[in-house]
Amino acid sequence: MNTDELKLLLRLQDEPCIFISDIEAHDILMENSTEFMNELRSLYIDWGKGNKWVSIPKKKVIKTPSLAGDFRVMPCITDFSGGIKAVKVIGTNEENRTIKDKISVGKMLLLDWYDNYTYAILDACVLSSFRTAAISLLSFSIVYDKTNDSLGLLGLGRVGFYSAVLLHRWLGITHINCYDNNPEISKKFKKLISYYAPELTINMLNKESVIKDSTSLFLATDSEIALLEEKNSSHLKFISSVGADADNLSELDESIINNRKIITDSIQSMLLGDMKIWSDKKLLSREDVVELKDIINYENRLNEHILFISTGVALQDAIIGQFIVNKQTKKVT
Repeated sequence: MNTDELKLLLRLQDEPCIFISDIEAHDILMENSTEFMNELRSLYIDWGKGNKWVSIPKKKVIKTPSLAGDFRVMPCITDFSGGIKAVKVIGTNEENRTIKDKISVGKMLLLDWYDNYTYAILDACVLSSFRTAAISLLSFSIVYDKTNDSLGLLGLGRVGFYSAVLLHRWLGITHINCYDNNPEISKKFKKLISYYAPELTINMLNKESVIKDSTSLFLATDSEIALLEEKNSSHLKFISSVGADADNLSELDESIINNRKIITDSIQSMLLGDMKIWSDKKLLSREDVVELKDIINYENRLNEHILFISTGVALQDAIIGQFIVNKQTKKVT
């Protein structure tokens, strides 16, 4: 019995599916970074106005006893871009046994709107890092003042790199104060910036100087102890913290929440990291936190001191996954 006859008898029809690697995703996002940011902003505005609907079930974080790291299942359904169904299965590779020096491992799946088969599979590392940087920049855009902003970046890994590129390309930033506690990561960061954003000036300083000399600060670290507290950050008008996305990580001391407007991309961010700690201590409640979609429509620039925190939300995965697939499909055709 040949294969075609067997498929007919078993009623098996092929499910068309494409695969996009991390490098392919990176190339697409570098070629279309500004377009993606503009699309992301437009979609969030539509969402905030109630023109679009989104369903984001609670992400599932699953740990293995006695092993570092976890894996997460992050589904989303939305009518953005004509309708997107997506799920990301991503792991935090803290053991580093087989896959070296790659903290985010896993795959992103895009499902057919009607038949629910998987029509695209994407490596999840680059798209996760890029969308984390993108949502951080989107939050910053509501307070950005071109005349007197001095920007700092702590953590120069993948999220830090994409943050710097987007700051330069999308917002026109020309100087950034930078620090990473790993000299090898700093070296790779500078080489990447010299290629992808050669006109961007990188000022490599120590951690204390980056904090002191900046008016807005982006944290994208894997720190397990707080880097900022009220004493060393009271002068910062904007802080973005996107690195503390697990229970063992922390970038912010609880004292920092005093006199700051707290914004997040999703209330689900209260389930992990610093906001979970504050919530467990009864220092923070849902009523104290504003979602980005509900504030991005403000016509006037916010003058309050802002603290933006994100631990990642499946909607961003869905948006960026569909964007990458659309661009890849156009390249092929």
